[in-house]
Amino acid sequence: MTPILPDTIRPHDLDFSGLLCKRNRMRAATIKDVAHRAGVSTATVSRVLNNSGYFDPETARAVNEAVKTLDYRRNVHWKRLSSNSSETICFLLGNRDALNSMQVKMLMAAERELTDAGFDLVFAPFRYSPNTAPERLQLPRLIAQQGTVDGVILAGLHYENFLDALSNINLPYVVLGNTYIGHQDKIKTDALVYDDITGAYEATKYLLRLGHRRIAFVGDTNLPWFGRRYEGYRRALGENNIEEIRATEDWGVGYIEYGKLAASELLRDANPPTAVFAANDEIAGGVWKTLANRGIRIPEEISLMGFGDREDFSILEPSLTTVTVFQEKIGAELAGMLLRKLQNPEVPLDSRTFPCQIVERNSCAAPRSQKKLVLA
Repeated sequence: MTPILPDTIRPHDLDFSGLLCKRNRMRAATIKDVAHRAGVSTATVSRVLNNSGYFDPETARAVNEAVKTLDYRRNVHWKRLSSNSSETICFLLGNRDALNSMQVKMLMAAERELTDAGFDLVFAPFRYSPNTAPERLQLPRLIAQQGTVDGVILAGLHYENFLDALSNINLPYVVLGNTYIGHQDKIKTDALVYDDITGAYEATKYLLRLGHRRIAFVGDTNLPWFGRRYEGYRRALGENNIEEIRATEDWGVGYIEYGKLAASELLRDANPPTAVFAANDEIAGGVWKTLANRGIRIPEEISLMGFGDREDFSILEPSLTTVTVFQEKIGAELAGMLLRKLQNPEVPLDSRTFPCQIVERNSCAAPRSQKKLVLA
Protein backbone atom coordinates (compact mmCIF):
# COMPACT_ATOMS: atom_id res chain seq x y z
CA MET A 1 0.00 0.00 0.00
CA THR A 2 1.48 3.35 -1.05
CA PRO A 3 1.46 5.96 1.74
CA ILE A 4 -0.38 9.19 1.06
CA LEU A 5 1.87 12.23 1.55
CA PRO A 6 0.85 15.85 1.83
CA ASP A 7 1.11 17.75 -1.43
CA THR A 8 3.43 20.27 0.18
CA ILE A 9 5.85 20.01 3.13
CA ARG A 10 6.73 23.37 4.51
CA PRO A 11 10.07 23.93 6.31
CA HIS A 12 8.39 25.03 9.53
CA ASP A 13 6.48 21.72 9.64
CA LEU A 14 9.77 19.85 10.25
CA ASP A 15 11.72 19.70 13.52
CA PHE A 16 15.46 19.85 12.89
CA SER A 17 16.45 20.70 16.48
CA GLY A 18 17.69 17.22 17.36
CA LEU A 19 19.78 17.02 14.21
CA LEU A 20 21.23 20.47 14.76
CA CYS A 21 22.10 19.68 18.40
CA LYS A 22 23.83 16.48 17.31
CA ARG A 23 25.78 18.36 14.65
CA ASN A 24 26.88 20.97 17.21
CA ARG A 25 28.01 18.22 19.55
CA MET A 26 30.08 16.64 16.78
CA ARG A 27 31.80 19.90 15.81
CA ALA A 28 34.95 20.60 17.84
CA ALA A 29 34.78 23.83 19.83
CA THR A 30 37.02 26.63 18.63
CA ILE A 31 38.74 29.43 20.47
CA LYS A 32 36.01 31.75 19.14
CA ASP A 33 33.38 29.57 20.84
CA VAL A 34 35.28 29.83 24.12
CA ALA A 35 35.60 33.61 23.76
CA HIS A 36 31.88 33.98 22.98
CA ARG A 37 30.79 31.89 25.95
CA ALA A 38 33.20 33.62 28.36
CA GLY A 39 32.28 37.08 27.01
CA VAL A 40 35.85 38.05 26.19
CA SER A 41 38.00 38.41 23.09
CA THR A 42 39.96 35.56 21.50
CA ALA A 43 43.16 37.41 22.44
CA THR A 44 42.13 37.29 26.10
CA VAL A 45 41.40 33.54 25.83
CA SER A 46 44.89 33.05 24.34
CA ARG A 47 46.49 35.00 27.20
CA VAL A 48 44.70 32.89 29.80
CA LEU A 49 45.50 29.56 28.12
CA ASN A 50 49.16 30.49 27.60
CA ASN A 51 49.42 32.15 31.02
CA SER A 52 50.98 35.21 29.42
CA GLY A 53 50.15 38.89 29.64
CA TYR A 54 47.61 40.46 32.00
CA PHE A 55 44.19 39.06 32.95
CA ASP A 56 42.26 39.23 36.20
CA PRO A 57 41.19 36.16 38.21
CA GLU A 58 37.51 36.55 37.27
CA THR A 59 38.36 36.52 33.57
CA ALA A 60 40.53 33.44 34.05
CA ARG A 61 37.67 31.69 35.86
CA ALA A 62 35.20 32.51 33.05
CA VAL A 63 37.58 31.29 30.35
CA ASN A 64 38.43 28.06 32.16
CA GLU A 65 34.74 27.34 32.79
CA ALA A 66 34.00 27.89 29.10
CA VAL A 67 36.87 25.57 28.13
CA LYS A 68 35.51 22.87 30.42
CA THR A 69 31.88 23.27 29.34
CA LEU A 70 32.70 23.23 25.63
CA ASP A 71 35.34 20.50 26.02
CA TYR A 72 37.72 22.71 24.10
CA ARG A 73 40.98 21.11 22.92
CA ARG A 74 43.87 23.36 22.06
CA ASN A 75 45.36 22.97 18.60
CA VAL A 76 48.82 21.67 19.37
CA HIS A 77 50.09 22.50 15.88
CA TRP A 78 49.18 26.18 16.20
CA LYS A 79 50.75 26.23 19.65
CA ARG A 80 53.97 24.76 18.30
CA LEU A 81 54.03 27.12 15.35
CA SER A 82 53.59 30.13 17.61
CA SER A 83 56.51 28.98 19.82
CA ASN A 84 58.68 28.06 16.79
CA SER A 85 59.17 24.60 18.28
CA SER A 86 57.97 21.12 17.37
CA GLU A 87 58.26 20.07 21.04
CA THR A 88 59.54 16.76 19.66
CA ILE A 89 62.89 15.04 20.10
CA CYS A 90 64.23 12.15 18.01
CA PHE A 91 66.03 9.19 19.61
CA LEU A 92 68.12 7.99 16.68
CA LEU A 93 69.77 4.56 16.67
CA GLY A 94 72.73 4.45 14.32
CA ASN A 95 73.91 1.46 12.31
CA ARG A 96 72.21 -1.21 14.39
CA ASP A 97 69.71 -3.88 13.35
CA ALA A 98 67.69 -3.74 16.58
CA LEU A 99 67.43 -2.06 19.95
CA ASN A 100 69.11 -4.05 22.70
CA SER A 101 67.97 -3.94 26.33
CA MET A 102 70.50 -1.25 27.22
CA GLN A 103 69.23 1.05 24.49
CA VAL A 104 65.60 0.35 25.43
CA LYS A 105 66.31 1.42 29.02
CA MET A 106 68.02 4.57 27.76
CA LEU A 107 65.10 5.30 25.44
CA MET A 108 62.46 4.89 28.15
CA ALA A 109 64.42 6.98 30.67
CA ALA A 110 64.85 9.74 28.07
CA GLU A 111 61.13 9.60 27.26
CA ARG A 112 60.20 10.11 30.93
CA GLU A 113 62.56 13.06 31.25
CA LEU A 114 61.29 14.71 28.06
CA THR A 115 57.62 14.12 28.88
CA ASP A 116 58.09 15.92 32.18
CA ALA A 117 59.51 18.85 30.19
CA GLY A 118 56.56 18.88 27.75
CA PHE A 119 58.29 17.19 24.82
CA ASP A 120 57.35 14.15 22.75
CA LEU A 121 59.95 11.52 21.84
CA VAL A 122 60.05 9.67 18.52
CA PHE A 123 62.37 6.82 17.51
CA ALA A 124 64.19 6.37 14.21
CA PRO A 125 66.90 3.98 12.99
CA PHE A 126 69.52 5.20 10.52
CA ARG A 127 72.14 3.16 8.67
CA TYR A 128 74.82 4.97 6.76
CA SER A 129 78.41 4.66 5.57
CA PRO A 130 81.20 6.52 7.34
CA ASN A 131 82.73 7.21 3.94
CA THR A 132 79.84 9.33 2.61
CA ALA A 133 80.47 13.07 2.62
CA PRO A 134 78.25 14.87 5.17
CA GLU A 135 76.44 16.88 2.49
CA ARG A 136 75.64 13.70 0.54
CA LEU A 137 74.11 11.73 3.41
CA GLN A 138 70.44 10.91 2.80
CA LEU A 139 69.16 11.95 6.21
CA PRO A 140 65.95 10.47 7.63
CA ARG A 141 62.93 12.64 6.78
CA LEU A 142 62.32 13.28 10.47
CA ILE A 143 65.63 15.13 10.52
CA ALA A 144 65.91 16.43 6.98
CA GLN A 145 62.56 18.27 7.10
CA GLN A 146 63.21 21.44 9.04
CA GLY A 147 60.98 21.92 12.07
CA THR A 148 59.90 18.28 12.44
CA VAL A 149 62.10 17.75 15.51
CA ASP A 150 63.91 20.20 17.77
CA GLY A 151 66.93 17.99 18.45
CA VAL A 152 68.39 14.49 18.35
CA ILE A 153 69.71 12.01 20.91
CA LEU A 154 72.26 9.76 19.19
CA ALA A 155 72.69 6.16 20.35
CA GLY A 156 74.14 3.12 18.62
CA LEU A 157 77.16 3.39 16.31
CA HIS A 158 77.85 6.83 14.86
CA TYR A 159 80.57 8.39 12.76
CA GLU A 160 82.03 11.85 12.35
CA ASN A 161 80.33 12.52 9.01
CA PHE A 162 76.84 12.30 10.52
CA LEU A 163 77.73 14.69 13.34
CA ASP A 164 78.98 17.10 10.70
CA ALA A 165 75.75 16.68 8.72
CA LEU A 166 73.69 17.61 11.79
CA SER A 167 75.87 20.66 12.39
CA ASN A 168 75.42 21.69 8.74
CA ILE A 169 71.63 21.86 9.16
CA ASN A 170 71.92 23.49 12.62
CA LEU A 171 70.09 20.67 14.37
CA PRO A 172 71.11 20.34 18.04
CA TYR A 173 72.23 16.90 19.16
CA VAL A 174 73.84 15.01 22.03
CA VAL A 175 75.63 11.71 21.52
CA LEU A 176 76.54 8.69 23.61
CA GLY A 177 80.25 8.82 22.91
CA ASN A 178 81.28 5.26 23.78
CA THR A 179 80.25 3.88 20.39
CA TYR A 180 81.30 6.90 18.35
CA ILE A 181 84.10 6.44 15.79
CA GLY A 182 85.99 9.48 14.57
CA HIS A 183 88.14 12.35 15.80
CA GLN A 184 87.80 12.54 19.57
CA ASP A 185 87.63 16.34 19.44
CA LYS A 186 84.05 15.90 18.21
CA ILE A 187 82.92 14.43 21.54
CA LYS A 188 84.69 16.87 23.82
CA THR A 189 81.37 18.71 23.73
CA ASP A 190 77.73 17.66 23.46
CA ALA A 191 78.51 14.06 24.46
CA LEU A 192 78.16 11.69 27.38
CA VAL A 193 80.54 8.80 27.91
CA TYR A 194 80.69 6.11 30.56
CA ASP A 195 84.18 5.37 31.85
CA ASP A 196 84.65 1.85 30.51
CA ILE A 197 88.45 1.99 30.94
CA THR A 198 88.17 2.45 34.68
CA GLY A 199 85.23 0.04 34.80
CA ALA A 200 87.35 -2.69 33.18
CA TYR A 201 90.29 -1.83 35.41
CA GLU A 202 88.17 -2.22 38.55
CA ALA A 203 86.62 -5.46 37.23
CA THR A 204 90.09 -6.96 36.70
CA LYS A 205 91.23 -5.76 40.13
CA TYR A 206 88.17 -7.48 41.60
CA LEU A 207 89.21 -10.80 40.03
CA LEU A 208 92.76 -10.27 41.29
CA ARG A 209 91.47 -9.67 44.83
CA LEU A 210 89.62 -12.98 44.63
CA GLY A 211 92.99 -14.63 44.05
CA HIS A 212 92.99 -15.16 40.28
CA ARG A 213 96.32 -14.95 38.49
CA ARG A 214 95.32 -16.42 35.15
CA ILE A 215 92.69 -13.98 33.89
CA ALA A 216 91.75 -13.98 30.21
CA PHE A 217 90.31 -11.01 28.32
CA VAL A 218 87.87 -11.86 25.51
CA GLY A 219 86.76 -9.34 22.87
CA ASP A 220 87.79 -7.98 19.47
CA THR A 221 90.12 -5.09 20.34
CA ASN A 222 89.79 -3.69 16.81
CA LEU A 223 86.50 -2.26 18.08
CA PRO A 224 87.36 0.95 19.97
CA TRP A 225 84.99 0.25 22.88
CA PHE A 226 86.53 -3.19 23.46
CA GLY A 227 89.99 -1.71 22.97
CA ARG A 228 89.35 0.68 25.86
CA ARG A 229 88.18 -2.17 28.11
CA TYR A 230 91.26 -4.16 27.21
CA GLU A 231 93.34 -1.12 28.19
CA GLY A 232 91.77 -1.15 31.67
CA TYR A 233 92.34 -4.92 32.00
CA ARG A 234 95.93 -4.57 30.87
CA ARG A 235 96.67 -1.75 33.28
CA ALA A 236 95.40 -3.74 36.27
CA LEU A 237 97.53 -6.77 35.37
CA GLY A 238 100.57 -4.62 34.65
CA GLU A 239 100.44 -3.03 38.09
CA ASN A 240 100.77 -6.52 39.58
CA ASN A 241 103.27 -7.95 37.06
CA ILE A 242 100.80 -10.60 35.89
CA GLU A 243 100.87 -12.02 32.39
CA GLU A 244 98.02 -11.29 30.00
CA ILE A 245 95.88 -14.02 28.46
CA ARG A 246 93.64 -12.89 25.65
CA ALA A 247 91.42 -13.85 22.77
CA THR A 248 91.10 -10.58 20.86
CA GLU A 249 91.14 -11.51 17.16
CA ASP A 250 88.73 -10.19 14.56
CA TRP A 251 86.72 -13.31 13.71
CA GLY A 252 83.90 -11.45 11.96
CA VAL A 253 81.10 -13.12 13.93
CA GLY A 254 78.38 -11.96 16.34
CA TYR A 255 79.20 -11.38 19.99
CA ILE A 256 77.70 -14.61 21.36
CA GLU A 257 79.44 -16.69 18.71
CA TYR A 258 82.63 -14.78 19.47
CA GLY A 259 82.41 -15.82 23.11
CA LYS A 260 81.90 -19.46 22.15
CA LEU A 261 84.93 -19.44 19.82
CA ALA A 262 87.10 -17.62 22.36
CA ALA A 263 86.23 -20.04 25.15
CA SER A 264 87.08 -23.00 22.92
CA GLU A 265 90.42 -21.39 22.08
CA LEU A 266 91.27 -20.73 25.72
CA LEU A 267 90.39 -24.26 26.78
CA ARG A 268 92.96 -25.69 24.34
CA ASP A 269 95.70 -24.34 26.59
CA ALA A 270 97.22 -26.96 28.88
CA ASN A 271 96.97 -24.40 31.66
CA PRO A 272 93.62 -22.63 30.99
CA PRO A 273 92.58 -19.43 32.77
CA THR A 274 90.83 -19.55 36.11
CA ALA A 275 88.78 -16.45 35.22
CA VAL A 276 87.45 -14.90 32.00
CA PHE A 277 86.67 -11.20 31.65
CA ALA A 278 84.36 -10.79 28.64
CA ALA A 279 84.29 -7.40 26.93
CA ASN A 280 80.49 -7.36 27.10
CA ASP A 281 77.64 -9.47 28.47
CA GLU A 282 76.84 -11.00 25.06
CA ILE A 283 80.37 -12.36 24.74
CA ALA A 284 80.10 -13.60 28.33
CA GLY A 285 76.92 -15.43 27.29
CA GLY A 286 78.84 -17.21 24.54
CA VAL A 287 81.66 -18.15 26.94
CA TRP A 288 79.07 -19.42 29.45
CA LYS A 289 77.47 -21.61 26.77
CA THR A 290 80.76 -23.29 25.82
CA LEU A 291 81.78 -23.84 29.44
CA ALA A 292 78.38 -25.34 30.21
CA ASN A 293 78.57 -27.63 27.17
CA ARG A 294 82.00 -28.83 28.29
CA GLY A 295 80.74 -29.55 31.81
CA ILE A 296 82.97 -26.83 33.31
CA ARG A 297 81.38 -25.41 36.42
CA ILE A 298 81.03 -21.65 36.95
CA PRO A 299 82.51 -20.30 39.22
CA GLU A 300 84.00 -23.40 40.86
CA GLU A 301 86.36 -24.11 37.93
CA ILE A 302 86.29 -20.86 35.96
CA SER A 303 84.93 -17.48 37.09
CA LEU A 304 83.14 -15.35 34.50
CA MET A 305 82.83 -11.54 34.40
CA GLY A 306 80.79 -9.54 31.89
CA PHE A 307 80.40 -5.84 31.05
CA GLY A 308 77.24 -3.80 30.53
CA ASP A 309 74.68 -5.35 32.91
CA ARG A 310 72.33 -6.25 30.07
CA GLU A 311 68.92 -7.42 31.20
CA ASP A 312 68.88 -9.99 28.38
CA PHE A 313 71.47 -12.05 30.27
CA SER A 314 69.81 -12.04 33.69
CA ILE A 315 68.58 -15.57 32.89
CA LEU A 316 72.12 -17.01 33.07
CA GLU A 317 72.67 -19.34 35.98
CA PRO A 318 74.73 -18.77 38.00
CA SER A 319 73.87 -15.09 37.71
CA LEU A 320 76.47 -13.05 35.86
CA THR A 321 78.85 -10.75 37.72
CA THR A 322 79.23 -7.72 35.49
CA VAL A 323 79.96 -4.01 35.24
CA THR A 324 76.92 -1.77 35.11
CA VAL A 325 76.94 1.42 33.07
CA PHE A 326 73.70 2.76 34.64
CA GLN A 327 71.68 2.74 31.42
CA GLU A 328 68.66 4.59 32.83
CA LYS A 329 70.80 7.38 34.30
CA ILE A 330 72.56 7.75 30.95
CA GLY A 331 69.25 8.02 29.07
CA ALA A 332 67.88 10.61 31.49
CA GLU A 333 71.09 12.64 31.40
CA LEU A 334 71.26 12.63 27.60
CA ALA A 335 67.71 14.01 27.53
CA GLY A 336 68.57 16.60 30.17
CA MET A 337 71.66 17.69 28.26
CA LEU A 338 69.67 18.15 25.06
CA LEU A 339 67.01 20.18 26.87
CA ARG A 340 69.73 22.46 28.22
CA LYS A 341 71.24 22.75 24.76
CA LEU A 342 67.90 23.78 23.25
CA GLN A 343 67.87 26.77 25.57
CA ASN A 344 71.06 28.05 23.93
CA PRO A 345 71.81 26.01 20.78
CA GLU A 346 74.85 28.05 19.77
CA VAL A 347 76.79 27.25 22.94
CA PRO A 348 78.41 23.76 23.10
CA LEU A 349 77.86 21.77 26.28
CA ASP A 350 80.82 20.35 28.14
CA SER A 351 80.77 16.58 27.73
CA ARG A 352 80.08 14.43 30.79
CA THR A 353 81.72 11.24 32.01
CA PHE A 354 79.75 8.71 34.03
CA PRO A 355 81.41 6.13 36.31
CA CYS A 356 80.78 2.39 36.02
CA GLN A 357 80.33 -0.04 38.90
CA ILE A 358 80.83 -3.75 39.49
CA VAL A 359 77.67 -5.74 40.21
CA GLU A 360 78.74 -8.76 42.26
CA ARG A 361 76.67 -11.85 41.56
CA ASN A 362 77.35 -15.59 41.56
CA SER A 363 79.58 -16.21 38.55
CA CYS A 364 82.83 -15.20 40.27
CA ALA A 365 84.61 -16.81 43.22
CA ALA A 366 88.12 -17.50 44.49
CA PRO A 367 89.97 -20.06 42.36
CA ARG A 368 90.12 -23.57 43.77
CA SER A 369 93.09 -24.45 45.95
CA GLN A 370 94.35 -20.87 45.86
CA LYS A 371 94.48 -18.40 48.68
CA LYS A 372 93.59 -14.75 48.29
CA LEU A 373 96.73 -12.59 48.10
CA VAL A 374 97.24 -9.02 49.20
CA LEU A 375 97.95 -6.89 46.16
CA ALA A 376 99.77 -3.62 45.82
